[in-house]
Amino acid sequence: MKSTPITFGKCLAIEDDYYMFSSRPDGIDDSAEFSRIFFYDAQSSGDPWRHLDLPNFTTVSICSSIKAIGDRRKYVILSKNGEISVYWPDGASTENIAEAGVDKELPIYGYLNSLKEINGVLYACGGGGQIYKRGKNGWHDFAENLRKQSPTPKANLALNTLEIGDDISDIDGYSEDDLYAAGRDGIYHFDGRLWSKVDISTDEILMSIFCAPDGVIWACGLNGAILRGDFKNGFKDISHYDDNMILTKMVFFQNRIYFSSNEGLFSLDYKKEKSKLYKIKEIKECDDILVHKETLLYIGPKKITIFNNNGHRELKHPDLK
Repeated sequence: MKSTPITFGKCLAIEDDYYMFSSRPDGIDDSAEFSRIFFYDAQSSGDPWRHLDLPNFTTVSICSSIKAIGDRRKYVILSKNGEISVYWPDGASTENIAEAGVDKELPIYGYLNSLKEINGVLYACGGGGQIYKRGKNGWHDFAENLRKQSPTPKANLALNTLEIGDDISDIDGYSEDDLYAAGRDGIYHFDGRLWSKVDISTDEILMSIFCAPDGVIWACGLNGAILRGDFKNGFKDISHYDDNMILTKMVFFQNRIYFSSNEGLFSLDYKKEKSKLYKIKEIKECDDILVHKETLLYIGPKKITIFNNNGHRELKHPDLK
């Protein structure tokens, strides 16, 4: 069968030798909604690669669900319009966040950005201040005061006083009453009752937030912004300001923080005071990054790289020869 060149978008390290990738075939029209999902299983007795296609679906986030959907591990794929595809070794299902996306009747809040399982519960977040939580009866609004529908401009532009909800990029937390979200306008904390905005010393757009096991919250974003702290004690700005750098995601791996960015892969020794970002020179492009135990997985548009105790190695994809 003739191979079709693809461009990678997102990755997931399911196990140290079992991975999942979202991609898009290069020949498809730019306006078309389409995702091709690949699984790579090094322990497979046959071809380690298999794939499935999702027409009318633009993937924005993928994650493993350990407890949120039944009592077995499942793989969850989120589209920008709130469609959800769920897969496991011998089955599949679909769900929908009815109020998300733009292909809906009014009110419209915007596209979604991220999906994550936190302490056995699935959450999704996105534009217009959207945060959703998956419960026993499906997905429901969890943003409360943060969510604001996209305004309809008035004919007389002088009368427009547009209040737009935050474009929330990411969410993380420790429990259902200790959650953090980050986006265009800053950082928010949920204490079990309300979402509150946290005071921070930067106005940079934040792309990723991570709640470390030691209780320290980390966030990163545009122009090299890096913050650490919590809602009680505040956040310290340890940014490495660079007007052209966008830190898109971060993970903790082997006592360092690794960042995906528009300029490649970077690491930070967070235990050292005044530590500087270190560029991993071997990696020219890094669009997404994820970790599982002893394996760091990261992708560029056309390349998969695995980093473990044996160093960096490329995982060749059969459609990218």
